[in-house]
Amino acid sequence: MLSNVNLAPIVRRVPGHTVTMGEYGEVLRALADPGSGAYRPGVDAVVVLLDADEILAAGDLVEELPDAIAAFSAARPEVLLVASTLHADPATVATYASAQDLEGNGSRVARFDTALRARAASSANVAILDLGLVFDSHGRDALIARAFWYAGRIPYTNLWFEECGKHLSGLLDAYRGLTRKVLVCDLDGTLWGGVLGEDGPGGIAVAEDGVGKCYRDLQRRIKALKETGVLLAVASKNDHADAEAVLADHPMMILRPGDFATMRIDWSDKVTSLRAIADELSLGLDTFVFIDDNPVERALVAQHLPDVAVVEVPSRPELLADWFVREVAFPYFPRLRILDADRAKTEQYRARRERVAGAAEAPDLHAFLAGLEIRLDLRVDDEFLVERAAQMTQKTNQFNLTTRRCTAAEIMEWIRDDRHTVVTLGYGDRFGDEGVVGLAVLDRSTGEMPLFLLSCRVIGREVEVRLLDRIEDLARASGLASVECTFTPTARNGVSAGFLPARDWSVVMGEAIADRTETAADAPIRYRKDLT
Repeated sequence: MLSNVNLAPIVRRVPGHTVTMGEYGEVLRALADPGSGAYRPGVDAVVVLLDADEILAAGDLVEELPDAIAAFSAARPEVLLVASTLHADPATVATYASAQDLEGNGSRVARFDTALRARAASSANVAILDLGLVFDSHGRDALIARAFWYAGRIPYTNLWFEECGKHLSGLLDAYRGLTRKVLVCDLDGTLWGGVLGEDGPGGIAVAEDGVGKCYRDLQRRIKALKETGVLLAVASKNDHADAEAVLADHPMMILRPGDFATMRIDWSDKVTSLRAIADELSLGLDTFVFIDDNPVERALVAQHLPDVAVVEVPSRPELLADWFVREVAFPYFPRLRILDADRAKTEQYRARRERVAGAAEAPDLHAFLAGLEIRLDLRVDDEFLVERAAQMTQKTNQFNLTTRRCTAAEIMEWIRDDRHTVVTLGYGDRFGDEGVVGLAVLDRSTGEMPLFLLSCRVIGREVEVRLLDRIEDLARASGLASVECTFTPTARNGVSAGFLPARDWSVVMGEAIADRTETAADAPIRYRKDLT
C-alpha cells in the first residue's frame, strides 16, 4: 500500500489479505522504481490510497499521478493496481468562491477522478476504490482526526480505517471472483408487505406511495442486482398459482416471473426448497444468499444449511432499500466490472431448462445434440474476452481440470506473451446464446496446458472435445511433440476426471483414477498426449 500520509493502522483492517505499507510520501517513486516494494515478487496488488487535502497542497503531484498509474499497470500487468478517488474537504478559506474556480480544489479533484476512470476503463488490472463509500456514509467529522494528524501524520479515526479496510477487502475479493451467485427471496413480508393468503392480491403492500413503496423500491434494487449477473430465485410457502399470478399480473410489481431463474412456491420447508433450487441450478449452496423476513425460517436455514449466507432483514420497511445495497449487495455480490455475459445469466439458465426438457424427449443423446443446432466460436488470444476468461477461472468448479484461479491481469499477460496461447470457446444453439463457456491455455515453449475448463451450463454436449482438439492442433503447429496437463482432483470436479484418458492421454505421473486408493484420492495426476 502506497500513500501520501501515514496509514499504518489499516494494515490489520483488510480482512482476508496481508498488507505491507510502503513509505508514505513516496508514491511516485515507488510506482516508477523497479527496486521498490511495489515491484517485489509475490505482490498481488498495489493500492494507492491518497489523502486529498495533502495531495492538493503538494504542487503538481495530483496531475502526475494518473500517468504514473498507467505506466505501472503496463509494466506489471500481472499485478492489480487499486487507486482511490480523492475526497477533499469542500470547506476552504475561499469559502463559496472555490466552487466556481476552474483551478480550484474541486476542479482538480474532478480532473484526477476522470483521468483515473479512463485508466481503469482501458486497463484490466486497474481498479478504483471510491472513498465516497466511506465519507458519504459517515461524514467528515466522524472520520477526520486532527489530534492523530499532528501527533503522527495519521489523518483519520479508527472508523475510517475500519470502513476503508472493509471496502478494500470487498474490492479485492471481487477481483478474485470471491462472490456468491444466487439470491433466494421469500415473498410474504419480504418482496411485498403482508401475507398473500390472508390479505389477498389487493391487500398486499407494493405501491408507489406509503409502505408499499418501500417494497417496490426493494424490488428495484433486486432487479438491478440481477442485471449484474446474480441469479434470482424464490423460496416461498404459498399457493403456487396465486403467488405466480401476483408476480405476473400485479401492476405495481417490479419483479416478474421471468426475472427468476427458478421458483419454489409450495408448502415445503425452506431447507427443502433451497436444496431443490441448488440441484436444479447445479450450483453449490455456498453460492447462495437467503433473505426472509421470518426469523424462524432464517434460523432453520442457518442451522441446517450452514453454507448458505442468511441475512438479517430489518423489521422497518423504510430501511429495506438501503439495507439491501449495504448489507447484501456489497458483502455478498461485489463486482468490479459487469459483462454482457453477466446480464444474460438468467436467460441462459432459462434456456438450459428448455434444453433439459428437450433432452428428456429426444430418442437418444446424439439425436438431441444434433437437434440443438450448436454453434461454436473458438477464438485465440482475444483481448476483449480477458475479463470473462478470468471470471470463469474463479467460478468454474465442476469441469475444471487444473482448478487454477487467475486474475484478468494474468490472462492478459498470457495473451501478450509470445510463449502462450489462450483459447476461448463461445457457445450458442437454437435455444439461445450462452456466451463464452470454455477456456484453455497452452504454453507453446513447454507443451504444458495450465488451464482447461468448461462451464457447467454446457457439460454433456461434447463441445469440450472441440476445445481440446484446438489446443492439440495449436501444439502441433508450434512443433511440439506432446502436450501435458496435471489434473487436480477436488470434491467438485469428478465429472471431468475421465476426460483426458478418454481422449487418449496417458498417465505419466500418479495413479490413474480407476486404480487409486482412498488415501490417494486427492493426489494430482499428470497426463500426456503424444502428437507425433
